[in-house]
Amino acid sequence: MNINRQDQNYLKELKVLYVEDDEDTRKQFSEFLGRPVGTLITAANGVEGLDAFIRHSPDIVVTDILMPQMDGLTMSVKIRDISPTVPIIAVTAFEQTDYLMRAINIGIDKYVTKPVNSYLLFEGLLECTHRLRAEQQLKLQHQREINEEWAKHNETVAILAGGIAHDYNNLMQAIIGYVSLAKMKLEPGTPSCNYLDKVEQCTDEVAKLGQMLRILGHDYYEEMQYGFVMPYILAAIQNALANTSIVLSFKYPEDLPEINFCEQHINLVFSSLATNALDAMPDGGSLHLAAGVIEITENDNLPLGRGKYIHIMLSDSGVGIATEVLPKIFDPYFSTKERSSQRGMGMRLALCRTVIMKHGGIITAESTPGNGATFNIWLPVAGN
Repeated sequence: MNINRQDQNYLKELKVLYVEDDEDTRKQFSEFLGRPVGTLITAANGVEGLDAFIRHSPDIVVTDILMPQMDGLTMSVKIRDISPTVPIIAVTAFEQTDYLMRAINIGIDKYVTKPVNSYLLFEGLLECTHRLRAEQQLKLQHQREINEEWAKHNETVAILAGGIAHDYNNLMQAIIGYVSLAKMKLEPGTPSCNYLDKVEQCTDEVAKLGQMLRILGHDYYEEMQYGFVMPYILAAIQNALANTSIVLSFKYPEDLPEINFCEQHINLVFSSLATNALDAMPDGGSLHLAAGVIEITENDNLPLGRGKYIHIMLSDSGVGIATEVLPKIFDPYFSTKERSSQRGMGMRLALCRTVIMKHGGIITAESTPGNGATFNIWLPVAGN
């Protein structure tokens, strides 16, 4: 069967689980199925198949029905409990209505009878592939729409934050000036002078919050430079982890391409992410930094333009992020912590997202509660 290049490329990205108890049949069709797909996983019965599904999370399942220990339809029911939408192709020598009705009730996507016609089996595989591609494109389109809405929202916030930051800084400058004049009228060490010293200390923290507002408001641009960004990223993380029990490891090639970046803003992003990881590991743990080059194409499920990007991953061994919280962590002033006297709580990740977007990239997070979190950052290679 002739298939187009897009189907060929997409099949090479897929993992397929093939479950068949007859060894000769399994070997024969393993060769047939293994050629077009990226990874083929085989199992000899439903018990092995279910275990393989849990361990490998395949994209498509092809299974015989009548097998020892656990039949294919029983296995399919259990797989549906784990992943309700994974495509399943059932293969059987039986054509009785009860098997067909069970397959329909379970939601089997294709039903192929033995002796298996290779053309029909491959046609079923392609139909499942097309469905997966369509779902991927819908998710990508949905993500693009979300990003567009976020961009509109971000622009509104930027205008508001920029205006507030401007007035805010002017008012603070006046407060600082009047505090200085008042201290000139007082003897050092008096209670009133000590109170004014405390006010001056608070103004330093206020200035940092003002800087955050300016960054969110796109009213704060530092000089961009062209170079190898990883040493700056590593230094920012190391400084944030200084005098802590967190063990830092890193791995990235020395020949990564150069990018355009703002040193101060990149420092802000990765020191913030490292501080975030510290909060997730109060009793110590590990943090791993990795990076590589990735080519983004139209088939990638990422809301980025085509071209080369540096993909940076920062993974911690902390408590992880709750599933219901994960979509909200980049929202301004969102925090899972109790409100306290800590200034700027809930701003770190919002600032990270703003800075990375201003660099032409994206940042995402993935986590399994109890098994740490990984932040993924994509930054465009210069000259793309």
